[in-house]
Amino acid sequence: MTLLTSIPNYEPFARIENELKSTNQEIVEGIIPLLEHLILQHLPKEARILDLGCGSGKLVQQLHLRGYQTTGLDASPELLRYARINAPESEFILSDIREFDLPPTFDVVLSHIVLLFILNAEELTSVFRNVHKALRNNGVFVFTIPITDWFHEIAPPTFNHVNVNDECALIEIFHYKPEQRIWEIQVTGFELIENNWKRSDTTWLRKDFFLADVRSALDKVGFTDISHYNFKDLGADDSDGMACFVCRK
Repeated sequence: MTLLTSIPNYEPFARIENELKSTNQEIVEGIIPLLEHLILQHLPKEARILDLGCGSGKLVQQLHLRGYQTTGLDASPELLRYARINAPESEFILSDIREFDLPPTFDVVLSHIVLLFILNAEELTSVFRNVHKALRNNGVFVFTIPITDWFHEIAPPTFNHVNVNDECALIEIFHYKPEQRIWEIQVTGFELIENNWKRSDTTWLRKDFFLADVRSALDKVGFTDISHYNFKDLGADDSDGMACFVCRK
């Protein structure tokens, strides 16, 4: 397919993302319990799991430590360099989630806080189609995505996220464009390199989808038993208006 939009350029921010985002503590205390509730308790050990948009591979490693056969896929070479350090016994694939083509070998495909960077329904459908192809029969797709129906009830038109440690800082300022249902995210990162601070700046775009549109795209490519949950229904933070979908091939 011809891609209509560019994905965020993570290369200048890979070290910062590795150090500040999706920490092991956040994964162990937040993500793993949700996955255990939704799907892991039903999986045999050594089931094959694909993490779509795996970033620096920390979720891949936590799943590997729990006995699963894990593969991560991401479009950022620099993030995958960190992923191979963080999860050295797992497999990693460099590919755009809108274009990957894998045989039906996975029992589960996961994608956490990644699909928000898909900016139109056509490309979201392409991701779903690629996932459907990569799953074994009766395989399960679990993903999170921001939902317009929910998020705009709780979100101000502008807000920010700030993450910092002794050697890195990441500032994300969100501005909403209501006519497009898109958030423009102004991103500034700082990292300490040889006693000097290096600054990087970019703009990322985040898209919110209507709940009905996500379900329609899943139906279109053949998923069944489609369920969705508000994060607060799962006892988790719902400040980003995320839905968690669970569907079956």
